[in-house]
Amino acid sequence: MKKVFFTIMVIATIAVMASCSKSKVDPIHGTVPVDTTFWSGTTHDTYFPLNEFRRLGEANDTAAQRAMVDKYRKALTANVIAHYPIITNEKNIRFVLGSGFAKDVKSGDGNTYSGDFKNELIIIIDDPAVSDILFLACGNGMLSPIKFYSSSDFGTAEQWRFTIKKGESLAIYVPQLREWSKVATQLSIPIKDANGKVVSQEVFTNYLGKYQSLLFEGDVIDLLEGQVYNKAGQEVDFERRQAETKKANEARTKVKRNRRR
Repeated sequence: MKKVFFTIMVIATIAVMASCSKSKVDPIHGTVPVDTTFWSGTTHDTYFPLNEFRRLGEANDTAAQRAMVDKYRKALTANVIAHYPIITNEKNIRFVLGSGFAKDVKSGDGNTYSGDFKNELIIIIDDPAVSDILFLACGNGMLSPIKFYSSSDFGTAEQWRFTIKKGESLAIYVPQLREWSKVATQLSIPIKDANGKVVSQEVFTNYLGKYQSLLFEGDVIDLLEGQVYNKAGQEVDFERRQAETKKANEARTKVKRNRRR
């Protein structure tokens, strides 16, 4: 009887120890990550130094963590859009620094884990086309709501789509586009000189502010996709646009000549 009792106690103790051990699992850094490219990126220019960010979090230097997010906001934005290219509005992507308890966090080993976390960057996506919440460090999504002990809003993603307004040209967006030049896709836009002749189709940053581009009101420049869309959402065919513009200009010139006669 004593042996049976002892055996039951041993089993119960092991069960408790296993339970305690599982409860202490770090659901972000102590499990197999689902996707690390949210911080590692696909190129050197979209790399986010996660180890430094984590070190600052462990030291409770959240001000420095915020500064890091500000510095690498474009890279973080590019990495998120690489996973969710359907998103078109930067306001639908928000970065939050938080500490708390995460339940049922997905892991790369196919299991879910629960546990405390401290000063982790959380990506919250609330878009009409997609909704998701995940940890930057491991790309792990949550099956249950996060219980926050504390949180700080670190702002939205960086604007990567620019709409040409009436009377504007590419030159208006020189500051923003130059800042994106290292992270964004090498977008090629035909550039016209003062006489209306196309002088180049090189990368947009080479000619920003120098010449007039073949952009119309309502055009949308998507730097991360490397495309330009018209107001109807169609990809712009610049060769066709150039030919139509030339034809329209010739027609106007002809009308002016006829009026002078």
